[in-house]
Amino acid sequence: MPENSFLNSGALRFLPLMIAAAILAGCQGEQQAESTPEAPSVQVAAAREQEVRRSAQFVGQIQAVDDAELVARVSGFLETKDVKDGAVVKKDQLLFTIEKAPYKAALLSAKAEVAKAEADAALKVADLERDEDLYQKGHVSKAKYEATLASKEQADAAVEAAQAAQTQAELNLGYTDIKAPFDGRIGKVVYSVGDVVGPTAEPVTRLISQAPVYVGFSVSERDLLNALKNAGTDPNDPNAKDELPNLKLLLPNGDTFDESGRIVFIDNVVDPNTGTISIRGEFENKSKTLVPGTFVTVTIEAPATVEAIVIPQAAIQRDQKGPFVLAINDQEMVEQRYVDLGEQVEGDFVVKDGLQEGTRVIVQGLQKVRPGVPVNAVLSDQPAG
Repeated sequence: MPENSFLNSGALRFLPLMIAAAILAGCQGEQQAESTPEAPSVQVAAAREQEVRRSAQFVGQIQAVDDAELVARVSGFLETKDVKDGAVVKKDQLLFTIEKAPYKAALLSAKAEVAKAEADAALKVADLERDEDLYQKGHVSKAKYEATLASKEQADAAVEAAQAAQTQAELNLGYTDIKAPFDGRIGKVVYSVGDVVGPTAEPVTRLISQAPVYVGFSVSERDLLNALKNAGTDPNDPNAKDELPNLKLLLPNGDTFDESGRIVFIDNVVDPNTGTISIRGEFENKSKTLVPGTFVTVTIEAPATVEAIVIPQAAIQRDQKGPFVLAINDQEMVEQRYVDLGEQVEGDFVVKDGLQEGTRVIVQGLQKVRPGVPVNAVLSDQPAG
C-alpha cells in the first residue's frame, strides 16, 4: 500500500475526534461570549444650579407672649364662675367673683373711721387757732401752744391713716372681682363655686395670650454667626436687627406653618454650660395654630436667594467618612465622590463642594453597581430641582 494511502487511512481514524474537538471549542467560545455581562442600566440626574434660599434649622418651643396664673388677691368663698374651662376672653372681662359682703362691711367701717378722724382733726384745728391767739397775747405758755400744735398734727396723721385704710378696703372689695388682665384663653379652672380661695391658695386658673406668640430656641455662637453671614447681616452692626433673617416653622405633623416670623431678641451672653445663645422669634399666629409648649423646627432663612448646586436626595449615600454619591464619568464608568452637603430644598440637597454643574449622579439602580464598573446611564424623569 502506498505511504500516503496509509497516512490518509490513519487520519481518517482520528477524524471523528478532531471534529468533536472543534465542535467543543466552538461551544466554549460561544459560552465565553455569552458569559460576558452587559453594562447595567441605571437612572441618573444631572447636578444643576438653581436659586436657593440659605437656611439653618434648630429645635424650638412655642411660648406665650403673656402668661399669667390668676391668683385670688383676697380670701373668701368663690361666689360666681362666669366663664367655662378653656374659654377665650377679652381684657377686663369678669371671670370670677369672690363673696363681697365682708369687704363691703370693711369698706363701710373704713369710711366711718375716716369721718371720725376728720371730725377730730377739725376740733384740733379750732383748738390750735384758739391757743395760737392766746399765745400771741401772752395768756398761754409756749409749751401749751406747742402741745396743741402737736395734737393737731396727730389728728391730721390720723386722717391720712384712716383714708389709707379706706383705700385698702376699696381695693380689697375690687379684688373680689377677678378679671382678665389681657386678651387670651384660660385653662382648666381649679375651683368650684363655694370653694375657699385666697392669696396663699392654688391659682384659680391660668391665662395665656394666643396671638402673637414667641418661639424660643438656642443655637451655638458659630451657627448664629454663620446664619447671619449667609443672610448678609453683620451681627456687630447695631442697626442689623432690622435686617435679621426671616424665620419659618415646621410643625410636629410635618406641615410648614404658613406665616413668616422675625427675630425679636438675641441674648447678650453665651450659656457657659451649653455653649449656646438664646434667641426669641415672634409670629403673628393669626390662625391660632401655634399653641404654647409645642416643640417645632425653626428654620432661619436668608432674605435673598443665591445660586447653588443641587442634586436629588435619592442620589445621596453615607458611610463612616460622610455623604457621597456615585457619579458617571466621561468613560461611562462609576466613580465614588464625597460631597459637602448644605441645606435641604424640598426633595433636593445643596452641594457645597464635591460636584460641578452637569455631573451625572445615579438616583436609581445604586444596588446594581459599584465604583469602577461601566454602566448604561439613562436620564431620570425626575431631574434635580
